[in-house]
Amino acid sequence: MIVENWRDAADWERVVAPEGCPICRRGRPLDVLVELRASWATGGTEAPLPGYLCVVSKTHVIEPFELPDDERAAFWDDVMRVAAAAVSVTGAVKMNYAIYGNTIPHLHMHLFPRYRDDPYRGVHVATQHVFHRSHEDLERLTAAIRAAADPN
Repeated sequence: MIVENWRDAADWERVVAPEGCPICRRGRPLDVLVELRASWATGGTEAPLPGYLCVVSKTHVIEPFELPDDERAAFWDDVMRVAAAAVSVTGAVKMNYAIYGNTIPHLHMHLFPRYRDDPYRGVHVATQHVFHRSHEDLERLTAAIRAAADPN
């Protein structure tokens, strides 16, 4: 369940516990491309920008500071590897990082590769534009993430 009104205490309490979390109830997020040490890298065929990815913590917490030290370090390492992989595949000139969690209160970070010609020039990324990605696009991202996750 996604919280429609996160200011409603009853709705919030229902989803902040792992039993009510849509990610935890499924056992993993949707559109998983790669399972990493502390997270999953996800990306579907529709996205707000080419190369968009989301890194979802395997541990149910709402805030990054709630993770134990070793898991927190692993989560940030996963995020950095996924971001670098996305930039290597897309040629983005900048990566934007966003943690919200007020509609799905389970730690996840949105990665928005930015391009000189993207439709959000001068503003933050919104969901008014949808880019359709092919399975080949997602396979290239997956391969780059796997390579970044295991540099040996």
